[in-house]
Amino acid sequence: MSENKNEQALRERYDALSAQERREYSLISLKIKRFPVFNRLYGRRAGDELMDKVFEIVSGWLGDGDCIFRLRLNYFNILLRFPRDYEAVFQRMIDINARIRDMDDPRFPCKVYCGFGIYPLEEGVDFLTAQYNADLARIKCPERDFRNSHFEVYGLSIQDAELRYYDLSELVRPAIEQGHIKFYLQPKVDLRTGEVRSAEALMRWEDPVRGMIPVSEFLPVLESNGIIDLADLSVFAQVCATINRWIETYGKKIQISVNLSASMFNYLYFFKQYREVHEKYNTPADCIEFELLESIVLNQVERVTQVVNELREYGFSCSLDDFGSGFSSYSVLTHSEIGVLKIDRSLFQQEGNGRERTILRHIIATARELGMRTVAEGVESRSYVEYLRSLGCDFIQGYVFYRPMPVEEFEERFLRRGETVPLEEIQS
Repeated sequence: MSENKNEQALRERYDALSAQERREYSLISLKIKRFPVFNRLYGRRAGDELMDKVFEIVSGWLGDGDCIFRLRLNYFNILLRFPRDYEAVFQRMIDINARIRDMDDPRFPCKVYCGFGIYPLEEGVDFLTAQYNADLARIKCPERDFRNSHFEVYGLSIQDAELRYYDLSELVRPAIEQGHIKFYLQPKVDLRTGEVRSAEALMRWEDPVRGMIPVSEFLPVLESNGIIDLADLSVFAQVCATINRWIETYGKKIQISVNLSASMFNYLYFFKQYREVHEKYNTPADCIEFELLESIVLNQVERVTQVVNELREYGFSCSLDDFGSGFSSYSVLTHSEIGVLKIDRSLFQQEGNGRERTILRHIIATARELGMRTVAEGVESRSYVEYLRSLGCDFIQGYVFYRPMPVEEFEERFLRRGETVPLEEIQS
């Protein structure tokens, strides 16, 4: 089957399938994983020989009427009679993957792993669409980055997610320009007084037609399209304008924290953009706090120090968010003048767990000795409230008191009515 090593032959074979035959076939996208590494270790010639060997193995595995095409480098397409039964598909993929992985050839001393995307052919679907769908199934497989080999069957979940992603990609920039990307506020309750004098700004997308679009859907679109910076700056401008309006209307200062994205954190001149926005509004700098995610600053002590110093010199404060969610970097606390430590919600999941409470006690004590305030984030149970108060935790931000709310609701409850939390009524 060596003559079939080109895309034109594949297209001709695909187009020759009758409507009946297409219901019996699947198009498989096969790619050898880590092939560039193999090439660098063993040379380009060995890489070509390996691909010839893979072609030979798969060819010998195929049945009558099936065919394989090597299109380029480590990328193959296979037209295969395939049952529509998932268990049968699963077993066949295990079989061919094992044959390739465990090939007995002294020229190739390492295991060879594959990614497979399977598209069951449908009537009326042209070749390029079928090939795209097979590639998409392989690329979008949830286990792609966690397993040596992986496979995925194309289905409605992949199709819908891809269409949804494209749809949101087209809408997100106009949404920023038209002010549909806005922010909600989640109050931080002072554990000494029960007052709310600060909150975190959380980005939200309120589409006038579709309603509220989940953060889990639009945030990856913002990040992958490179326009998370525009959204961040838009929300920051809205925060500045809101703080100013409240000072003018109520004579009250509310500190609002905004999240610094990984994109902005890693951009050397990010602060120039924030400074330009701030200078436009001239909002009191002590009303703004920047939150740095622990996962972003981990192992970047020098960059953290640079960012924190730049923000603090201007008058803004900084907090370290999600502390305790992963490999907590105490070196960041050692070298950076971060003023607030936000304890991650993962440490408020096991009521009565003595080990959890010991960790909380030491984190809060460490923060206090370093002159840092502490915020317990994601607290949902009242049993934690009294314990956190006894440890000297400064604030709680969580559903136990308040969910994120629209700016208008926050304004009504805490600036007009002066709502507070009656801490003395909360039983442990």
